[in-house]
Amino acid sequence: MIGEHNYNHYNVNKQLVREKVSVHDLLVGMYVVELDCPWIDTPFLFQGFLISSEDEIDQLHEYCDFVYIDVTQTHVTYREKRKKRTEIKNRRIYKVPVERELAVAVSHYDHAKKTVDNALSALRLSQDINTQEVKTAVKSCVKSVLKNPNAMLWLTQIKDKDDYTAEHSLRVSIISIALGRELELMEKELEDLGVAAMLHDVGKINIPIDVLNKEGSLNKEEYDLIKTHATHGRKLLMSKSDVPPIAVDVAYNHHEHLNGKGYPRGVTAESIPFFAKIVSVVDAFDAITSDRVYSDGRSTLEGLRILYDCRGQQFDEEIVRTFIRLVGIYPPGHIVELTNGEAGIILSCQRNNKLRPKVIVVRDKEKKSCAERIIDLSRDQKDNNGKPLRVKEIYSDGEFGIKLQEYKAQGLKFGLVTG
Repeated sequence: MIGEHNYNHYNVNKQLVREKVSVHDLLVGMYVVELDCPWIDTPFLFQGFLISSEDEIDQLHEYCDFVYIDVTQTHVTYREKRKKRTEIKNRRIYKVPVERELAVAVSHYDHAKKTVDNALSALRLSQDINTQEVKTAVKSCVKSVLKNPNAMLWLTQIKDKDDYTAEHSLRVSIISIALGRELELMEKELEDLGVAAMLHDVGKINIPIDVLNKEGSLNKEEYDLIKTHATHGRKLLMSKSDVPPIAVDVAYNHHEHLNGKGYPRGVTAESIPFFAKIVSVVDAFDAITSDRVYSDGRSTLEGLRILYDCRGQQFDEEIVRTFIRLVGIYPPGHIVELTNGEAGIILSCQRNNKLRPKVIVVRDKEKKSCAERIIDLSRDQKDNNGKPLRVKEIYSDGEFGIKLQEYKAQGLKFGLVTG
């Protein structure tokens, strides 16, 4: 039953002072009274509500271009905070189209992969890590992510289970940088985060391969051995004077849980460094969604569900929610089938339209190779029958014979955007 308190929000005698606001300029504390689309087409239950969280702003981004707010019921001074919101928005703008950045990102990705391989090989031979090479590789990845994170995220979908440790370290680094960008870290912070994430698992070089790649469940002795990699990593990185101190902290703390049930020390939330909390989320997600020698990876949506279920206990809730927004329903690099039967690869999604990605179409209705073209579903594309063109289903790399590695090897030279 609606009580008097709720009814007062809809008091017909109250004079509304409406103002049209772009969804990009919305703030927590604004009172929304009208959308640019029917309320029934959105998940909002009431026709008029006070924005209470950034999540609600993200939802409005998905369904609207602008809304009307009631100034009299708004709990923020819109014009005073608009400048700050605009500065944040400008940092989030993608500076170049993803299809242009992809070709550049490939060279940065390949260089970073070689750097990881060199670092792990050196450690296995009891040699020194070239820390400067690691920093240079990460700096290039940061530059690319700041231009358009979708390009690097696209490349993280190319996975080889026989090279898991090196590729995992690289993917965790790239995805952590993209997540740090969403969390509004500065460029230098992103570089330190990327280095820490790239080196987070270096302690595993002291764990026997047969234990790391064991098929089936680990016994207690083997699991205890695996857990020592956090301490080994800390010791390895502490011996390097030019490694960012945060890299030592991340190597040591990325398996700690907020509730104190992690390892190696079992500390609680207040004792876990912020960067370690970021890497913890990304590390877990990549492990869950990657094929291993002993198990198949789970779907992206399943991985996100697991993170969400563990928020507040194992993982930081704000970081998990931000990560889910970053990945979205249609992550770059995934294979999709469209409602007209054609299939392709997701390139990117606009921040304010996560349900309508940009797609490279590479298969016709019969799932045969066709002339490649890029379509932007956010531009109200139609099929040959005049019906709206949408994503029908999403798949992992390899579906319909579409292999990301092959397109990467071709140089990622795609056609022009249509529509």
